[in-house]
Amino acid sequence: MNSRSGTFDAVPLEALFPEASVADFGRLRRSADGIDRVRTPGKPQLWEWFPQHVRFPGQSMAGTPEILLAEVSLYDEDADWLEASLDVEWTKEGLLNVWSAISVACWCEVDHNAHYIDPVERTVIGSTSLADAFEAVTHRFIQRLAGPLDPEFWRAHASLPCREHE
Repeated sequence: MNSRSGTFDAVPLEALFPEASVADFGRLRRSADGIDRVRTPGKPQLWEWFPQHVRFPGQSMAGTPEILLAEVSLYDEDADWLEASLDVEWTKEGLLNVWSAISVACWCEVDHNAHYIDPVERTVIGSTSLADAFEAVTHRFIQRLAGPLDPEFWRAHASLPCREHE
C-alpha cells in the first residue's frame, strides 16, 4: 500500500477530499484536535492516509478503500489486544463514509483474528457533509478512548467468547 502517516497537521486534507469546503477542513481539524486532547500529553495521534484512494477505485477493489485512518491501541498484553479505529473510507456504492469501532482479539474456536464491536458510521449523503460525519464519529471515537480498556469487558458486551486463562 502507498500510505503516508503523520499528525493531523500533516494530512493533506485538500488533496484527499477535493470536494470538501474550507469550512469543512476547519471542522475536521477541530475534531482531530479533540482526539489529541484526550491522548497521552505530548503524544499526538498519528494518522495514516492513502492518496491512491482519493478517487473511488470502483467495485473491483477487494476490501474497504480507506482514505484516512486513525488507530489507537488501548490494550496489548499476553497475546490479547483492544484498539479503537476511525476511518474515512468509500462504501461499495462510491459514497464517502466515516466509521469507528472497537476491535478486540478473537478467542472463538474458529480464529477470526478480530471482532468489531459497536460500530458507528455516518455516510456523506444528502445534507450530511464530510464535516458532519467526521464530527459525529470523532465524538464517539473520543468516548471509546476514555471508556473501558479491558478486552474482556468488550467481549462480554458483544457476547463473544472470553479468553481462557491458563
